[in-house]
Amino acid sequence: MPKKEIPDELTIALRKPVTLGQGGDAETFTELVLREPIVEEVLSFNKDSSKDAGDALRKLIGKVSGVPIAVINRIGARDFTTAANYLTSFMAGDEDEVDAGDEDSSVGK
Repeated sequence: MPKKEIPDELTIALRKPVTLGQGGDAETFTELVLREPIVEEVLSFNKDSSKDAGDALRKLIGKVSGVPIAVINRIGARDFTTAANYLTSFMAGDEDEVDAGDEDSSVGK
């Protein structure tokens, strides 16, 4: 059975907004906009996750969303889990795609 299509982008409305700074310099974050990670980001995540998977996910979410790590550190666990599940879904293999690729590569042999 083919894997469910992953959207190119996912916007997560934060359950609790996060504010960085104070006074006129304060910036409030109400959402994370995630996109498909590029290969460089996936490779960096894979390398970092062998040391500390949680830290690697935190860095990946920050890179892909463009949101400072200080904000990622303060989002709720449910929002973090939603973001982590979305991003790691791009790294899960799809047996149907592998099988199709194997069939195509055997043509002409």
